[in-house]
Amino acid sequence: MKKTTNSFMPPIVLAIVCAVCCALLAFANSITKDKIAAAENAAVQESLSSLPNAGTFEEITDFNKPKLEKVKITALYKDENNQTAVLVTADGYNKGGIQAAVGIDKNGEVTGISFVSVTETPGLGTKIQSNPELMADKFKGISNIDAANALDGITGATFSSKGLKNAIKCALQTFELNKEAILNE
Repeated sequence: MKKTTNSFMPPIVLAIVCAVCCALLAFANSITKDKIAAAENAAVQESLSSLPNAGTFEEITDFNKPKLEKVKITALYKDENNQTAVLVTADGYNKGGIQAAVGIDKNGEVTGISFVSVTETPGLGTKIQSNPELMADKFKGISNIDAANALDGITGATFSSKGLKNAIKCALQTFELNKEAILNE
């Protein structure tokens, strides 16, 4: 009888420990989720305000999204200066490693890129943000996908460079898909 009790005890103890850990994690999540959401929203607003000639952006809730792999449109904004901001999350080396606001003027030209977060490899992939002259600044004035594809990436940051190109292409496509609605609002 003793052998049976000894063989059941470790799994039961492990199950209890796991249940307690899950409860503690759920409790920590419930306490911090509002603070995390507020911090993320503040980062987005700061990113929008740092775009060139940025006004007060208002979110456009109903818009068409292009269907692309490794890129996701998070939000679409418009300000009183007829500038559109497309919030894009793209895969670089890390899945979802690049989150940026891409400013586009009423003519469909990129006005600038402001990074919300970059979780790429420090020192390599983060060059897309820390050294904008290497790539990000070169997108200013571009209005079509072919011009974006023609830009060279950053040596040593191939995946991050491709991710940023994909983000720009997706932003331009989003603007084109919603151009009438954006300019007529």
